[in-house]
Amino acid sequence: MAGKPPGGPAVPLPNPKGRRAGDQDLVPVVPAVAVRGDRRKANASARSGERRGHTKAELAAALEALRAYHEDLLSSLQDGVIILDRDSRIVSVNQAAEELTGFSRSQIAGRPIGDVFAPPAPLSALAAKTVARGRSHTDFDAHVVRADGSPLTLSTVASLMSDPTGEQRGVVLVLRDLSRVRDMEEQLRRSERLAALGVLAAGVAHEVRNPLVGIRAAAQLLEGEPSFAPSLREFTGIIIRQVDRLNRIVEELLVFAGQRPLQRRPCNVNQILEEALRLEEPALQSGRVTVLRRYDPEVPAVAGDPDRLLQVFLNLVRNGVEAMVAGGGELAVRTRFERVAPQCGGRSAAVVEISDRGPGIPPEAERQLFNPFFTTKDTGTGLGLSISVRIVEEHGGTVEAQSRVGEGTTFRVLLPLARDDEGTRT
Repeated sequence: MAGKPPGGPAVPLPNPKGRRAGDQDLVPVVPAVAVRGDRRKANASARSGERRGHTKAELAAALEALRAYHEDLLSSLQDGVIILDRDSRIVSVNQAAEELTGFSRSQIAGRPIGDVFAPPAPLSALAAKTVARGRSHTDFDAHVVRADGSPLTLSTVASLMSDPTGEQRGVVLVLRDLSRVRDMEEQLRRSERLAALGVLAAGVAHEVRNPLVGIRAAAQLLEGEPSFAPSLREFTGIIIRQVDRLNRIVEELLVFAGQRPLQRRPCNVNQILEEALRLEEPALQSGRVTVLRRYDPEVPAVAGDPDRLLQVFLNLVRNGVEAMVAGGGELAVRTRFERVAPQCGGRSAAVVEISDRGPGIPPEAERQLFNPFFTTKDTGTGLGLSISVRIVEEHGGTVEAQSRVGEGTTFRVLLPLARDDEGTRT
């Protein structure tokens, strides 16, 4: 079986067992150059495979980094972002949108926007209009309902999302909360109304006070006359009592007008609130109302007039007790610190919350709650809350109310903290 294969001479192999002497097998001898060439090809192929493996891993890592970058970008935005596909189904939402609407991504991903924010919420119609007309649209006063059922006012911008060829891929909704802006606008209008009414009230109070003093004095003189019939004392008593009632209203009008300047000094809201509760202790006991205290012991001092702030807290505590007069209940009193309070011009503030478990306030009454002379009580003058609001606003703060029918009402008082330069000044 001798032969000369290509690539080199034949080399005899040792005679295996069972073969005759002289018989040999021949194997080809491959030149060293051919071996080195094959090795180079194998190494190049291996390096190419490694490069392909590295390229895939690098692409996967780059894709993951890009995805993380976009997630970080969306999460860092202060405005809410909701991304819809061609069918107006929610593809993604950022953290701001979750906090704004109260819906988590897992709750609404894949659902049509019209199912999450049902009409009359305009988000679905705004997205459809954007797709139909091929351009962005804006709604500066969009009213939607959050996950917890509370209303929300939004400024909404809907923009088309397209691929490089110009084909529409979906819609991007950018949401901005306008609830605080609307609240501040309403507070400004209310302050302007109260200021105008205060000037009028001061004039009326001064004009009414003098005649009242004369009427009361005349009734008392009549009672002192020897010839005055005892049967008529009932009527002079009515005159005196009604004059006293009118005098109290006049005093409230003067307080509402803000005639007395504030005597500011650093004061602790916990101490003022506790004093108000002590003064109302008889009413709390007779109304079978228990008090739940949740004071923040670290709340900083506010620059305020302690007597005027005591008047505010007395009024709010009294309102809470009277709201539960039917069957008693629990009055929750809380204080806390808020680092940035937009209601106080972005300053840090002390927050006082007073919550009752009464029947709550209907929405139509809640809208008029701080208007002068509006009251839901049979014997009220309708000036208590208006005066409280006026006092707090003179301190640079604000009063808010939140009520649910059948659950109760919470009043929040926000007061800016004392600055270093705010000592005892008016």
